[in-house]
Amino acid sequence: MDFYKKIEKICSEHKKVALFVDMDGTIVEYKIYPDGFITYETKDLFKNAEPINIMIDKLKEIDKIDNIDIYILTLSKSNIIKKEKEEWLQRYVPFIDKKNYIIIVRENGEYDSDNRKYIKAKKMKEKLNDYDYLILLDDEHKILKETQKELGNNGEVFHISSAMI
Repeated sequence: MDFYKKIEKICSEHKKVALFVDMDGTIVEYKIYPDGFITYETKDLFKNAEPINIMIDKLKEIDKIDNIDIYILTLSKSNIIKKEKEEWLQRYVPFIDKKNYIIIVRENGEYDSDNRKYIKAKKMKEKLNDYDYLILLDDEHKILKETQKELGNNGEVFHISSAMI
């Protein structure tokens, strides 16, 4: 079953669904940068990153489902990168409302190496009062596993590879 059909089925079984989408490696080309590469050297690198158009097209289609809201849920090492990610999102996924951007910034102490694998699950669970089912689309296995464990019967996770077929 293709990803859209899976999401459509989930939406048919629940009143209100939230889809949380990671950025790097999920809807944006993922590049490996050296450790400590979060200074002003990064200016415009993230803002000009290549979109993964096949995924953005799928999200546009999913966005048309009545009872689903799409959120961006991503980590950012710095406020500079956060700003560039916001600009990138406005450019490539304008159909996702700015109020649905959840960008967790390491520089602000919002995550660290200890809570990195479960901080997304925590942010998602904060939305359980508004939604009866939560979905995470991400490319990182540790985050996906931790999120599935945290959500239990209240949601499910998909690796980006599942969405590509």
